[in-house]
Amino acid sequence: MLEKINDLPEHVFGVRAKGEVTGEDLKTVLLPGLEELSHKFNKIHYLLVLDTDVKNFTTSAWIQDMLAGIKHLSEWKKIGIVTDQKGVRKFTDMFSVVAPGEARGFRHHQLKQAIAWVSAEDGQTKAKVQLSFKKIAMITLGAVLIARLFRKR
Repeated sequence: MLEKINDLPEHVFGVRAKGEVTGEDLKTVLLPGLEELSHKFNKIHYLLVLDTDVKNFTTSAWIQDMLAGIKHLSEWKKIGIVTDQKGVRKFTDMFSVVAPGEARGFRHHQLKQAIAWVSAEDGQTKAKVQLSFKKIAMITLGAVLIARLFRKR
């Protein structure tokens, strides 16, 4: 289940993941929040608090997450992931190397720091790579192929 986190600055959207997270959760909670930020600000500051293991995300949730990431590829400014899962934090930190914007992992006891970091409008965040039409097309094609593969199972 995904729950919207209230009491964040207007330019930040945050969700808390608990138990099993499904594609429907992403469609009804995450995607509308990202769309609203995109329309209002043309950039996305996003906070995810994982109170569940990433293994509890269904295949459809992963596909919806990937499609949302691709749809807003050029708008990501900051992504903060709060989790005590070391592997997830490391992946989040490495994600900044190849993706536009910045991503940073935090432990649960660092939630206030994560909110402050994601909320900051410091102007230092830059796209790390230039995304050509060809790269975006390849990413999209990969997402479509993965979606079809999982649909057959």
